[in-house]
Amino acid sequence: MNTVRQDIIALLSGEKNGAKAISKIVRISEKEVYLHLEHIARSLKSRGEKLKITPARCLECGFVFESRNRFTAPGKCPVCKGEHIQDPLYAI
Repeated sequence: MNTVRQDIIALLSGEKNGAKAISKIVRISEKEVYLHLEHIARSLKSRGEKLKITPARCLECGFVFESRNRFTAPGKCPVCKGEHIQDPLYAI
């Protein structure tokens, strides 16, 4: 039986997924997914691999949150103040 982190790593090795999709598949809360992603990123770095993050994007004006260092999705766009944000996607 795999741990939650092993399940997330296996899931992200195959395709890009957002935190909501990961939480549904692995059956943990979205908040827990973000905590696991932080640890997975550190673990992968020590193994010479990388957690690739497709940054969040505002669906109203198209602004891309490229310089964001947090794993969580932003609440609102700094340009248009819109709240329709496409969540970041994660892959290995």
